Amino acid sequence: MVSWLASSVLMGVVVVAIGWLAWHRGWADYSPAESATRGGDTDSLWDDPWALAIAFAVLVVGAVGGVVAYITDPGPMVATAVVAGAGALLVAYLLGGVYLLTTSRGHPRSLAVAESATVAGTLFLVAVALQLLGSG
Repeated sequence: MVSWLASSVLMGVVVVAIGWLAWHRGWADYSPAESATRGGDTDSLWDDPWALAIAFAVLVVGAVGGVVAYITDPGPMVATAVVAGAGALLVAYLLGGVYLLTTSRGHPRSLAVAESATVAGTLFLVAVALQLLGSG
């Protein structure tokens, strides 16, 4: 019981510390460049509406297929795969959004990758904290 409580408190302190560091970073001093493009790429798949529409359709078909597979009384292996796939899709969507938002504001790619890695680390810490809370 004590180790469970200590782990939960430690993970909470780490998450609060990361949030405090992100909050006090000094965003007010930032001004984006005038010609901010997505990392300098003007001819990429992110700018093609057909590529985005096809990717969205594939994601929707995959999500609906996962829901159907989950509802039709799957075995534990299929249910775990569907839940893991949905979680991976959500994390990929979040990290991709952070990267695209950062590069669209005029930041260099290296900073966009660093911010995406920070979000991934925070998600990992939250997942570990939830797992520790759920195992007790």
